[in-house]
Amino acid sequence: MGTVASSARGGRGGEGTVLGDLPENCVAEVLLRLDPPEICRMARLSRTFRGAASGDGVWESKLPRNYARLLAVAAAGDGGEQQAAAAAELEAEPLPKKEVYARLCHRNRFDGGKKEFWLDKGGGGVCMSISSMALSITCIDDRRYWNFIPNDESRFRTVAYLSQIWWFEVRGEVEFCFPEGVWINHHVGDFVVKDSNKPTNIRFAMIQIDCTHTKGGLCVDSVVVKPQYLTQKKMPRCYM
Repeated sequence: MGTVASSARGGRGGEGTVLGDLPENCVAEVLLRLDPPEICRMARLSRTFRGAASGDGVWESKLPRNYARLLAVAAAGDGGEQQAAAAAELEAEPLPKKEVYARLCHRNRFDGGKKEFWLDKGGGGVCMSISSMALSITCIDDRRYWNFIPNDESRFRTVAYLSQIWWFEVRGEVEFCFPEGVWINHHVGDFVVKDSNKPTNIRFAMIQIDCTHTKGGLCVDSVVVKPQYLTQKKMPRCYM
């Protein structure tokens, strides 16, 4: 069998084959099998790869199936999902899918700035963070027990600090159109989403009501929800 020389350069050297000779649709088929960071790196190889790496077909395959709804929430911002639901499809279609992916990778606040979601840049999974200000905390308004204090390490720059209390109870709830699949919330449990077009309601709690001793010195920052594949990597643990 003969051998064929290949090169990443755009010009020919003798009679060898260069990457620029590959049809863009063939390159796109290769990129479909890569994750977003790898696609961006491959785009540097040649003009053909750069063109294929910008194609809607490549990036739509990396987006969640309900990306139009997620984009609507991002566009509505603190105004909530309902204000932008009617314009969801119109908002999503005109944008290149690569730009849609980039927008959704930003931290998008909603529900009065008390919650935020974003896409994991590496795999496209939807992540969410819920501020302590969005949680139902027993006696949160009594400064003898709880105080909201500034903290630069917090995602929301504020944490709920417990000075001392007998009845410790923190509850939360969120309704959101999560993509299909298995989800894990550390210390609470797992849940499965079967329909990304229907809001999934999640309730969670942290309770210690043994009144034989007081509880104190605890900071409640936020609740983090991540897809299962992120929990299998060396990522910060979900906590409350």
